[in-house]
Amino acid sequence: MFVLRGTVMTMRSGGDVLSGGAVYVGDDGLIAAVTPLDPVPAGFGNAPRITAGGLICPGLIDLHNHLMYNSLPLWTEPSRAVPWTSHNQWGRAPTYSSQISQPARLLGATAGRALLRYVETRAIVGGTTSIQGNPRGAVPPDNDLIRNVDSEKLGTHDDFIRVSTLVADNAAALAPYAAAVQAGRGFIAHSAEGSDPKLRAEFRLLADVGVVKPQLVAIHGGALNADDFAAMKVGNSSLVWSPFSNLWLYGATADVKAAHAAGVRLCLGSDWGPSGTRTVLWELKVADLWNKTQSVFTDEELVRMLTSNPGEALSGVWPRPVGRLEPGALADLVVVRRSAAGTYRSVIEATESDIRLVVVGGRARYGLRSLMTPLAPAATPIKVGRLSRAIDYGDPAVTWKTVVADLERIRSDPAGASARAAVTFAALIGDGVAGNGLADSFVLLPDMPAPEVDDEILRGGPATPSPEPVTIPPLEPLTTGTAWFDTVDANPFHNGLLSGLRAYAG
Repeated sequence: MFVLRGTVMTMRSGGDVLSGGAVYVGDDGLIAAVTPLDPVPAGFGNAPRITAGGLICPGLIDLHNHLMYNSLPLWTEPSRAVPWTSHNQWGRAPTYSSQISQPARLLGATAGRALLRYVETRAIVGGTTSIQGNPRGAVPPDNDLIRNVDSEKLGTHDDFIRVSTLVADNAAALAPYAAAVQAGRGFIAHSAEGSDPKLRAEFRLLADVGVVKPQLVAIHGGALNADDFAAMKVGNSSLVWSPFSNLWLYGATADVKAAHAAGVRLCLGSDWGPSGTRTVLWELKVADLWNKTQSVFTDEELVRMLTSNPGEALSGVWPRPVGRLEPGALADLVVVRRSAAGTYRSVIEATESDIRLVVVGGRARYGLRSLMTPLAPAATPIKVGRLSRAIDYGDPAVTWKTVVADLERIRSDPAGASARAAVTFAALIGDGVAGNGLADSFVLLPDMPAPEVDDEILRGGPATPSPEPVTIPPLEPLTTGTAWFDTVDANPFHNGLLSGLRAYAG
């Protein structure tokens, strides 16, 4: 247990910001009190007292991602001169398989644990404590570094949430999800991604099978209109907005002005490396850029999109609150350097260099060495761009250097790695234990379109984990920098809006 002192942004319903406040974190991984709002709890007399040196906020929640692909760079299809209009299009683009699907599949099949640690590290350096988008295949343990929303069990044996990445086109396909929602489980579903109005049928199907309820978290909703948002409001469902990916692929994004007017709960998600931001902290800046042209949201409302709003969406199915600093809530915290811009603007304008400490489930996982040393003395050094930080993977044998080395071994010999993966996969299939065997081997499987897999199956053979030849691009840096901004500037689909992100880097 420990006490973290500083300016506290509780993100409770009253929007309390407490100067000179303190957050009491218990050994059970929960928040015991936030003073001066709550009584000082018993048992903390000898607890370490840490001065945060910044704003103490709820940990950031990224409610839309695809973790397996986050080592890859931004992608554009050279043959495409105009934006796509539907999520059904780009998965068959000429370069999609070679530049996205195949590299991700090879890394997932041969270095799954290292890949997951790499992408979770990328998330945590941006203040993320919970992230959606777990790969299929191996299910990671609770709290390996940050929370995996899809598989988080919170110390129980319960499976709280169902996820559908590839859109179902008939009621029969949605029947298992409808049954889960009826039983009180959460349902995270991609819906109406793109600008084509015909995509509204995907949301109507969700309504037809009866899942537009508080447990529904709909992702994208780019083609939805005021009538759809009214239905979401009636069902108290949530919408995850991923403006960067929408603008990058489709040149347009969800009508969040209409969604806000309807009273729909809005959350943020950074999507994935090929068409998304580094972390949800940068997705917040995209939302801010959009808002500067529309003046729809207050700064507080923007910050709620990655704290209390996704927390409310999850708290409906998780047994503990998250996204707010209050007694009994999960002790997921981030300390952000406070700037002269004020409290909420400090979070909106923060970059990786402004993240001072990240705590997940009451455990300090990443931050300044001066803050990590008293809370996590076993943490190891990590270089984040020009920043010196410390990180705790929970295993003294695992360091940032070993994570990178494991991935670089695959990059240096993709053909050899592919051959080894094929042998392993064939053995698992031969033993008839593909499902359990994959989990035991920590093989990660794609949750996004993989056209080469379909081609292999059509040719009559099993889908091997990693087709040849595969070229794996260099690992993307943990921080958002000049090269990434230059790539953003080169894509005309967003009409220059996303180029404004460079200004946040200072």
